[in-house]
Amino acid sequence: MARVQLNADARPEHVMATVRATFESREYLWEQTGPLTAVASEGGKPVKHPLISQRLRVGVRIDAEAHRLVLTQETLGVAYTANGGPVILVWLTMRFRKMVKAVREDLAAAALH
Repeated sequence: MARVQLNADARPEHVMATVRATFESREYLWEQTGPLTAVASEGGKPVKHPLISQRLRVGVRIDAEAHRLVLTQETLGVAYTANGGPVILVWLTMRFRKMVKAVREDLAAAALH
């Protein structure tokens, strides 16, 4: 999980639009699940089984009261840990960290972070 502190005057719809643009520019499928929540799936297709998938799925939530964005890595790649050891989990975590960094940079560029 990663928490990104937002400016107090940042509007949730502007934050969500910036985060969406960040994910979509990297070929993630964006699925809005609520006014302040979404799921982004790597590869342009939905990740149906996050416990066993090798593609990254990221949960996005805006906590408007605390003025922060919460990103959650939902994919674990559990089914592949027996064959590949922890390598799959490490790859997923590395890709998650790259996306968190990209989101932070884009929010900073938009003066929302």
